[in-house]
Amino acid sequence: MNERRTLERTKINQLALLSVDGIRGCHPCLVVNLHNGGAMLRSNTYHTAAFKFCLSLDGFRTTKRCRVVWRNGNTCGVEWLHPVSADPSPVQTPHACGS
Repeated sequence: MNERRTLERTKINQLALLSVDGIRGCHPCLVVNLHNGGAMLRSNTYHTAAFKFCLSLDGFRTTKRCRVVWRNGNTCGVEWLHPVSADPSPVQTPHACGS
């Protein structure tokens, strides 16, 4: 198992949207930092209680499927649920917000 805390992170503090299967609509969050294996997110909404969701930094033109690996209050760490390359840019996946 890789020690995720040793991965180099890029601090971005960028607003993003997440979509949870079975919950209507898109929900805002802040991407605090990211790396090629995942990201740290912060949100004041209850939707961060979901274990899996889609995350988009560009209004759902592209998405990343995520799984929560840790939580601390309204902050969580997620890992990407697709084959990860060295490039942490979003995967081209069609996704309609709220569908």
